[in-house]
Parts: sequence; C-alpha cells; structure tokens
Amino acid sequence: MRSTLTGRRWDGMAEERSILVDEARCIGCWECVELCPQTRGTQFPVFERGERVPRVANPRSCLACLTCVEGCRSLALAIDGLRRWEGYVDPRARNKEAAIF
Repeated sequence: MRSTLTGRRWDGMAEERSILVDEARCIGCWECVELCPQTRGTQFPVFERGERVPRVANPRSCLACLTCVEGCRSLALAIDGLRRWEGYVDPRARNKEAAIF
C-alpha cells in the first residue's frame, strides 16, 4: 500500500513525500502509530487503522520526520524508497567535513 503525503524536509522546504508500507513485512503491531509525534494528543490522527496495515489519514499533518520508519521493528516502512539504516543524511550535514573523536 502506498500513501502520498506532503511533508517538510529537515531543511524546512515543503515537498511531496510518500510513506510506503510493505504489507508482506508488516506485522500489524501499530508501533508506527504510537510513535508518530503528530498523533499524540490530537483529535485527528495521522494514521488510520485498516484491516491489516496502517495508512496515512491526514497527509497534510505528516512532517516526514521518519519516526515511524525508524521505529518499525519489522522494517515494513519506507519513505520515498528510503528504508531504515540505509544511510539517510540530513541535508544540513552534506558537504561538511566529518569530525573524528
């Protein structure tokens, strides 16, 4: 299942993003919904419960923060094809020298 959403990147620029749910990997634990900072204390959740997997309910409220992707224990979520541990680099850190301690 694919949910299209509008989110804000780390640098604050708005752009179209997509949360991808691999239904074969999803175990239905709903951890992504619990972790989402936009669902806490709101009347209108970002995610809706479906028959098996979550889907984005309110695309405009999604920040594309990757919290749901990082928290997915079954590695079923991706954002625009980016999966957890694939070396996402914050755009602010690009073209900077690394500090070695």
